[in-house]
Amino acid sequence: MDYAETRELIRLRYELRHLLIYRTAEATEAARAVLARISALVATDAEEAATIGPELARWQVSLSLTA
Repeated sequence: MDYAETRELIRLRYELRHLLIYRTAEATEAARAVLARISALVATDAEEAATIGPELARWQVSLSLTA
């Protein structure tokens, strides 16, 4: 990951923390989009994907997004 991708990942994680506070239907939909963006962002880097994978699973549980 380059610097810009790393900064975006940090920003997205920060946004997820705020969405966890609100827990509205709109926040849940926004969280789905953010989680998808994070998944796409780390997909190009196997090491980062392995690191972020468990975190993404925790976010899905925290936001009740598991299918």
